[in-house]
Amino acid sequence: MKSIVVTGAKGGTGPSLIAVLREYGYEVVGVDLHPWTEEDGLDYVQLDLRDAAGVNDVFANADGVVHFGSPPGDAWLSATEAFHQIASAGFNVFQAASNVGVKRIAWASSIEAYGNFKDHPLLPATEESPTAPPGIYGSAKILLERLAADYCRWYDMSIAGFRLSRIIYDNEVGRAKMRGLVEDEALGDDCLWSYIDARDVGSACLAWLESDHRGAEVFNLAANNVHQERASIELLEKYGYAHLDRPKLGSLDQTPFATDKIRAVLGWREEYDWRDILSM
Repeated sequence: MKSIVVTGAKGGTGPSLIAVLREYGYEVVGVDLHPWTEEDGLDYVQLDLRDAAGVNDVFANADGVVHFGSPPGDAWLSATEAFHQIASAGFNVFQAASNVGVKRIAWASSIEAYGNFKDHPLLPATEESPTAPPGIYGSAKILLERLAADYCRWYDMSIAGFRLSRIIYDNEVGRAKMRGLVEDEALGDDCLWSYIDARDVGSACLAWLESDHRGAEVFNLAANNVHQERASIELLEKYGYAHLDRPKLGSLDQTPFATDKIRAVLGWREEYDWRDILSM
């Protein structure tokens, strides 16, 4: 049985990552800054990922790493703290993995790498679209994407960064968030009304870990549809994207945040639609 280290185990997405990996027979070691309760029997290490020696020790017996151990945003952090929590921690993860021979890593990049989509020349936004992060959070994610490519080149590793859309956690907080987004469509503008269920994030990470694909990759990750009944084109026209050429979308509700690449490369498909989330 293979062992996977999951950083950010106590974050909103962490429990879903762990559940998916366990469902498919993996042993999981959770890592997080915060203390863990023992009711579910998870092997757990309380650790600050900026502790390079500690990260090295935790990775020593791992077969793969899922790195989600960074803050979900930087609004409450100073620029210095945000950079260290994202970039320094990410560097330690890549370096420790190379030190102990871990070859496959899935990690959380962000849709924030793209900046304001109204400033983009063209939609849908693909992995080839220009990046223009609005702050340190997105800049640090882009830095780690480049660093991942270098580690793959230097050490024959395979590292996938997921430019994550708005994650909907598999709990009441997540479902309340989904209801709010559906009820007030203006709230979805910043992410092009895209979303991703945390359990589908887990299945994407699993798809990468079990893939034979080599080297560094960046994937947009979202469900294929917008979280509204209104057609995607109508949303874009209503909320200030009318100056852009109409995107070519495969369906009326297809998200303008393109996910064709991960579907083609890894054969990944989401399981959870926003309507499914609201009905749970």
